[in-house]
Amino acid sequence: MSNADLAEQWGVVNIVDSGPVERRFGASVRACLVIAFCAMLLIACGTSGGAGSGQLAGGATVPAEVTFDADVAITGAELTVTWRVVNRSSKELVAPTLVTHQGKVPKGDAYVVPAGDNIEIAQRLFDWPDEVEELAVPPSVGVLRVRPGTTESRTIRVPRPLTGYHPFGDAFDDGPPKLPSDPVGVVFCLGVVPQPYPPALALGKADGVEIALHGRVPYAQQHRFCTDPVAFR
Repeated sequence: MSNADLAEQWGVVNIVDSGPVERRFGASVRACLVIAFCAMLLIACGTSGGAGSGQLAGGATVPAEVTFDADVAITGAELTVTWRVVNRSSKELVAPTLVTHQGKVPKGDAYVVPAGDNIEIAQRLFDWPDEVEELAVPPSVGVLRVRPGTTESRTIRVPRPLTGYHPFGDAFDDGPPKLPSDPVGVVFCLGVVPQPYPPALALGKADGVEIALHGRVPYAQQHRFCTDPVAFR
């Protein structure tokens, strides 16, 4: 919304006052106060973010021609997410996918981590936690390529009750982050990394499965698409 629109919304309009100078001066002060308030509103709007915006930490930009949508369904037995990415851009993307690789079997279709009062179901790259000091090799994850002009979609299922699952899980000194005991809702986040890929992503193949590494640089270079919270019942 422009300053002019906000001014109109708050009743600040250009009026030529033929009255005394004192009255005009008073009106000008009031107008300036309202305009200042509107400016604060603009600043607040510029810094705010929503769960559906994708502009979270690790929220690198992606081409405007890349779109995302997802459906989250919660039943008594499981939580189901069906997501879709349409890549109409000229750049390839990679998205994490939890698959068996290097002899490691994932604990499910997605990571399950706390997100404030919510629980995040995550298919994304993770930052190196401050609580984890040293590892010989960062944890790895499978990747899915989303080539230019293609659409990729997947359905993942997470059984209930939800159990925490973090890629750095066993490396935490005090154990991985605990899920909220009474979550308000759940969100699903998908991370995608557009070309050019950072060397730290360490794209490669292990036993025919393409993998990448978690870590600070890959995390910072990804864009996070996240749904709005869905009430947890």
